[in-house]
Amino acid sequence: MSGELPKIGNKSLFTTYVEKKNAEEEAMKIKNRIDQIRQEREKILKKIQSEDQKAEQIYRHRLELQIKKEEKIRQKVEAPSPFSLSVSRAQRETLKKIKSEMLIRKKTEVKEFRDWHKHDLKETKLQRSMDQETFRNKVIQGKWEEKQSNLNTLNQLKDRRDKIRYDVELEKDKVIKEKIDQDQKIRELEQIEQQELSYLQQTIQRENQTKEKVNLAQSLPPKEFEAKFVSGSAKSKQQQESS
Repeated sequence: MSGELPKIGNKSLFTTYVEKKNAEEEAMKIKNRIDQIRQEREKILKKIQSEDQKAEQIYRHRLELQIKKEEKIRQKVEAPSPFSLSVSRAQRETLKKIKSEMLIRKKTEVKEFRDWHKHDLKETKLQRSMDQETFRNKVIQGKWEEKQSNLNTLNQLKDRRDKIRYDVELEKDKVIKEKIDQDQKIRELEQIEQQELSYLQQTIQRENQTKEKVNLAQSLPPKEFEAKFVSGSAKSKQQQESS
């Protein structure tokens, strides 16, 4: 019937659709997080490569300066004296001492550079680890917020669905009550109809009797008519009054 309310069995289908939609959105969010992680990893790898190149450039530049410096000292030491072509024992000792100091300085500078490079790599690694930990915490926080958002959305949908079901039930109760009232009214009207039909039949019967009375009044002698109807009418009236 056109007046019937729609059934709410499709709510399970609606819930399934919402869950499927949420699953698709969750899959898309996970995919986006994977892309972010990969992008962050690429950024870190490029940073590592840049730092390694920077360290190599610094090392080569300092090594080149050191070689030039040593070459100048060597040329200065090995240059022949204008006053003597022979190198005295004191000069040889001095040259030996200078070379020893240069060697020690070179080793010290190499050690310092290695220590600096090692320290710099350690700091870079520590910073990278901290960046990764920060990013990981952000991802965890983001996932938690997304989960809470999904829960809130599902709760809102549940509340809305419950409200719709409640409103439908209210409307259903209202319609049922109106239907009961209408049925009661119909029964009352049917009773009235039966009573009116009974009245109608009685009236038709009286009409027929009246017609017959008219015909008899035309055909019977007055005394017979009087005996049949007038005295009968008085007797009937007397019986009604006594009852």
